[in-house]
Amino acid sequence: WTSHIPKDIFYEYVLPFALINEGRSNWRPLFHDALSPLMKELIELNSDEIRWNDSASIDKVYKVVNEKVWSMFGKNIYFKSGQTPLIYDPMSVIAFGYASCTGLSIFLVNALRSVGVPARLAGTPAWNGSAENGNHSWIEVYVNNEWRFTESLPAANGVISIADDSYDPCNFWFCNSFKFDGQTRVYATRLDASADDNFPLAWDASDTGVPGVDRTDFMTLTCSACA
Repeated sequence: WTSHIPKDIFYEYVLPFALINEGRSNWRPLFHDALSPLMKELIELNSDEIRWNDSASIDKVYKVVNEKVWSMFGKNIYFKSGQTPLIYDPMSVIAFGYASCTGLSIFLVNALRSVGVPARLAGTPAWNGSAENGNHSWIEVYVNNEWRFTESLPAANGVISIADDSYDPCNFWFCNSFKFDGQTRVYATRLDASADDNFPLAWDASDTGVPGVDRTDFMTLTCSACA
């Protein structure tokens, strides 16, 4: 499936070892070694589809990773609110066995990147533009030359398909007209430090050093159409 990925996307959304200001560690070999047997089995069972159909193959890889990775390191990793910035780098998530939405999202992005799937962190620092309404993080996966948002299994309580024929953004609990009323700002992370925008950190508003891309218009247009 990596043969379909443009080089610039691979360099910025597969190779990097960090997303925001989380603690740095050599997580890639750990994830790669744990997930490689699953990838080998997936390829053997779906050789033709994996080889030729980008949407279907990325969706299959994403589903396997998001379904299996949470129980591969000795604990069943689960969602626990209010953990960022205490527990949100992948090694801390493994050690404690839980994280809130940001830590779970970073964990899933790293797992996907370790098997060659372009992914990035996305989210809002404040629902409806008000900090008192809380924040939320999810992820985006690059499929068929576009970014599709999705969420970690522990946070979403299920794995939702991102394939062309079945992807429905309205299936996500946060994708609705109430959450996206025109006041909610949304950003995704990137590596390029020359980016015009930064990714705002809800837990440290003074840190403006994380490059980002503004996804507000896309998310508002998409989710305002959902009930």
